[in-house]
Amino acid sequence: MQNAAVAQMFEDIADLLEIEGENPFQIRAYRRAAETVSNHPTAIEDIAVPELKAINGLGPATADKTREFLATGRVAFLEKLREEYPLGVLELARVPGLGPRKVQMLYKERGIASIETLQHALSGGELVGLPGFGPKTLVNLQASLKKMGELSTELPLFEALPLAILIRERLTESGAMVEIAGDVRRGRETAASLDWVAMGAPEQQAGAAAAFKNLSMLQELHTETSQRLDARIRPGVDATLHLAGPADFGSVFFHATGSASHFEAAAQRGLKGDIHFATEAALYKSIDSDLIEPELREEGWNTRTGLVRLLDVRGDLHAHSTWSDGSASIREMVAAAAARGYAYHAVTDHSKALAMANGLDAKRLREQALEIAEVQAEFPHVKILRGIECDIMRDGTMDLDDEILSELDWVVGSVHSAFNLDEATQTARMVRALANPHVRCIGHPTGRIVGSRVAYDVNMRELIAAAKEYGKALEINSSHRLDLKAEHAVMAREAGVPLCINTDAHSTRMLSYIELGVLTARRAGCQPVDLLNTRPVDDLMAWLKH
Repeated sequence: MQNAAVAQMFEDIADLLEIEGENPFQIRAYRRAAETVSNHPTAIEDIAVPELKAINGLGPATADKTREFLATGRVAFLEKLREEYPLGVLELARVPGLGPRKVQMLYKERGIASIETLQHALSGGELVGLPGFGPKTLVNLQASLKKMGELSTELPLFEALPLAILIRERLTESGAMVEIAGDVRRGRETAASLDWVAMGAPEQQAGAAAAFKNLSMLQELHTETSQRLDARIRPGVDATLHLAGPADFGSVFFHATGSASHFEAAAQRGLKGDIHFATEAALYKSIDSDLIEPELREEGWNTRTGLVRLLDVRGDLHAHSTWSDGSASIREMVAAAAARGYAYHAVTDHSKALAMANGLDAKRLREQALEIAEVQAEFPHVKILRGIECDIMRDGTMDLDDEILSELDWVVGSVHSAFNLDEATQTARMVRALANPHVRCIGHPTGRIVGSRVAYDVNMRELIAAAKEYGKALEINSSHRLDLKAEHAVMAREAGVPLCINTDAHSTRMLSYIELGVLTARRAGCQPVDLLNTRPVDDLMAWLKH
């Protein structure tokens, strides 16, 4: 359970080193360590020191810092950096439009060390005349700070789902049948509450309740009744265990799943609150309805059927390797894809504009092709697509020229810079990328990271219309982004634009994030036909050629 805390420690070190202007390779090592720990399948605190140092992605220095943090809750190296740069400076580093050099200048030249002091300085005109902070930059900063205030304090799905699964496993040890409910079951991108339903005989329910109260991650227990236990798992996020017997499990599961608007719609159709059902199917049948998928219960009454399932996904078309900033080799990534039963896998390392990610130029892309051919011979049943995640430059041109892009099977065009452009300029930039004959898909189209980065300004209707015009796909990035979000995926689906659920995996572990993207696609009412990477390999290759 300490993986996230250790990963954040390494991210803080990397951010502070970047602000200080230190060696890019050192910074990259810490970011890789953060990603390695975050995605490691085992609780980091349970790994002995020798095994810790053997983990690919952790060197001796980062392994030692991990053990130091786990033993003391502190790392001397990070504390020394914080003596130079207060904690609030890290918040500044996450403001769109503020790069490391500008953050350093704000602190060194104006003593600005927090979001609050930055807002005060902007309001008081204190940054006027500071090099690099022209009138347009100041306006953009005001807009960025306003957007940051819109970020949710709820738990992002990529954290909520594994935590809900872990706690379910602990509760199941009581002998009760335990199911995940609430926001996580509906696949919401953030969870205000984690919910479970424990079903069994009275003694099994009591065992589940006792196991719940003994969870080390609970901060406090609010209430306890014979039907539910309410607790707080972290600031702003609650945890509730609902208790049910076999005769009323369906009713309890239905109400524990939500949402309020769905309850209201069910009541309007005649659902009675005083009647108990053993299954959800029986509950829906009582109001002349088939069972409605949990992901469609967010708003009102949505009876769309045949939604995409995890097993419908035949491949991942956005994944990285050690050629750029991934933690696994091409062979390791393809082996993991094969283990998942995939029919194809795209190698899409970063392009050269993303220097911090060791992006590839044309020469390295052609060298990479040799390794891909070797791995392809080893895995004949997994079609490996030569690809690239190519940066979309500020003016909408691509980071690599058409000659090298024409050699590839699959090009994902993505924005990794200039997030603060106005909507018209940002939209035109991305539309121009869609017009490039070699770009097949736009990656993480709004640039958001759930809980930590808001979307940049882009007119989604125009972007979707351009994707339709040029016959291109849009991505549902299922890592920490969930981008496209469900509302935009609905718009694309209704417009007939193919969607593609990709993990943007930087490790073999991250390939499992595909489940988050599937949940998002289901919330958007997507069926397999709406998605590009549910197609058989021959159909996919035919689409690419077309």
